[in-house]
Amino acid sequence: MRRVLLRKGIVMLVMSLLLSGCWDTKDINKEYMPAVMGIGKGKTEKYRVILQVPNATGRTLFLEKEAKSITKAVNLIQTDAEKDISLVHLRLLLIDKELAEEGISNIVDFAVRANDISIKGMMAVVDGDFEKTLYHEISPTPEVSSYDFFSEEAGWTPNQSIIRIWEAYRSLNSYSEDMAIPMLKNGEHTLFVFKGTAVMKEDRMIGRLDQEETLLYNLFKGKYTGGTIELARNTSVLVENAKIKHHREWSKEGPSLTSDITLNVVIAESPKGVSNDQIEKEVWKQLDRKFNETLKKITGYHSDVLGVGLLYRPLLSETEITAWKSRWFPALKQQINVKVNVLNEIYFKNTDQDRNQGGLLKSR
Repeated sequence: MRRVLLRKGIVMLVMSLLLSGCWDTKDINKEYMPAVMGIGKGKTEKYRVILQVPNATGRTLFLEKEAKSITKAVNLIQTDAEKDISLVHLRLLLIDKELAEEGISNIVDFAVRANDISIKGMMAVVDGDFEKTLYHEISPTPEVSSYDFFSEEAGWTPNQSIIRIWEAYRSLNSYSEDMAIPMLKNGEHTLFVFKGTAVMKEDRMIGRLDQEETLLYNLFKGKYTGGTIELARNTSVLVENAKIKHHREWSKEGPSLTSDITLNVVIAESPKGVSNDQIEKEVWKQLDRKFNETLKKITGYHSDVLGVGLLYRPLLSETEITAWKSRWFPALKQQINVKVNVLNEIYFKNTDQDRNQGGLLKSR
């Protein structure tokens, strides 16, 4: 009988341990869950960290501290906060331009090593007043999120670059690729206004691309959904499809690359009397010129932000790969050829047509 009772007692004890659940869970109402982290230069310390914590009313709580390290600043915020700080919902990491020009390797390493920060979070550089941008609010609308500006299902367009934390970490540790980071500032009627793209070399910002150049950068990288190209004479076209073929060579002088880009476009707006052939020719001439101007600008920065080195990795030895940025990329000869096709059987607006026609005409 005693043995039976002892066995029952052991079984009940084991079952009670199994049914105890997660002993270390925390009440969600006792946690602050920041959506945005801003990292800038402190007034008295190396780093200034600002956390944006949204709530159900659409308002935002701002928490801020300065310290010699980012981790210490977050710990100081935790010390003074009445709730626990959880970074699992952090969607956007904003870095002051001044820090970006000095180097962001420490910031990226912190984000990757922090166990509670998702490496899928986005990154951007603040090109303007850092404090004003981080403390900027618009009318309380819970539907508006800083993340939406970088979401392809929401506000993102190819005039904005986009980079995630894991992509930045990969680029920092890559011998054959540099990174591009979107630049923004606070808007008047919106959360952000995009200023272009920061061109990075290793971990430092060394130049920038404007919005039009950013669109070309995204086209080269295959991110073109929703891209609009404006021409003279009140004409604009939408990029429906983009195909790119690279022809790489390696001679005694070094690498050379010719890229053929074919764009299928739809006319979005056009003045009366302008044929599709004329529009096609204008788009081709403008893009061919702008692509190679942008390419020359990027080459002048000595930054492989287009990731050309990735195309040559299969051809290079380990020693040659490590020397790509310092030796081979500066010697690269690169040319971009553009071909444009205006799609048949489409509908487009005509700016001079009679309203009674409903604003739609069928081409060809």
